[in-house]
Amino acid sequence: MTKKYIKLMLNNKIEHLGNKGTFIKVSSGYARNYLIPTNQASIITNAKVKQIENLTKKHIQKEKEKESQYLILKLTLEKINKFIIRKISNVNGQIFGSVSEKDLCNVIFNYIASNIENNHILLPEIKFTGNYFAQIQFTNIIKVNIELQILPDIRN
Repeated sequence: MTKKYIKLMLNNKIEHLGNKGTFIKVSSGYARNYLIPTNQASIITNAKVKQIENLTKKHIQKEKEKESQYLILKLTLEKINKFIIRKISNVNGQIFGSVSEKDLCNVIFNYIASNIENNHILLPEIKFTGNYFAQIQFTNIIKVNIELQILPDIRN
């Protein structure tokens, strides 16, 4: 008599079963007829468990390295605290276009020679010259608030 249930590891996210890498227990017919042939899941072996543990350790190590880099960037940005961005504007101080995350990334790169991803930056809508505050959120815990001074670009 065959086993009624079989333990598998999901290769892809499946809505009603779980995320990739999740261990599940399903009926053997469902596993043999659908999950395994379509490569949605694979049978758990000792080698696969060790492989997953190694990948998890590497992932945790990379996250720790990123976090330490983010802390260094946070301290550097807190020391500088104020960045100046020059934009072409009219006499009333209205900017042609707006200040974007990319503009702030370029200014930060010019100051500290370190790239920051656009998706880490939270900017208010900036359409006029003046002082504004922006937040750079590296992780849920590591955040830094910086001041932006938007000045008119004076070209001769």
